[in-house]
Amino acid sequence: MIGFVTHFRFGKQLEIGFALIPTERKKGYCTEAVNIMVDYLFLAKDDVRIQAETNVDNRPCQRVLEKAGFRKEGRLRKSYFVHGEWKDLFVYSILREEWKEPKILNRKQKK
Repeated sequence: MIGFVTHFRFGKQLEIGFALIPTERKKGYCTEAVNIMVDYLFLAKDDVRIQAETNVDNRPCQRVLEKAGFRKEGRLRKSYFVHGEWKDLFVYSILREEWKEPKILNRKQKK
C-alpha cells in the first residue's frame, strides 16, 4: 500500500482526505486517486459539493486538489492544534456543476 483516499461525512458536509508515502509522490497517483473518488461520489451520491481541507503550508496537497478541479474557498484560521501550536487550513471544494462528467472515464477513452 502506498497511500489512501477516503471520504466521510462531517454533519451534512461530504469531505475527502488523502495521503501518499513520500517515495511515491510526484508520480500522479494521488491526483488520479482523487479524480476517481470525486467521480465515484458524484456518480453514486446526490451531494452537490465535495470539500477538502489542507494545511496552508502543504502546497503539494493543494496542487492535487487544484488539478482535480477543486477551488480554494478560504482560510480557517487557527483551525487545529499540532506540535504545540495552532495551524490554519485552506478549504477547497468542487461543485457538481463544475465536475460535469467523469474524468477517469474520459481519460481512458482518449488513449
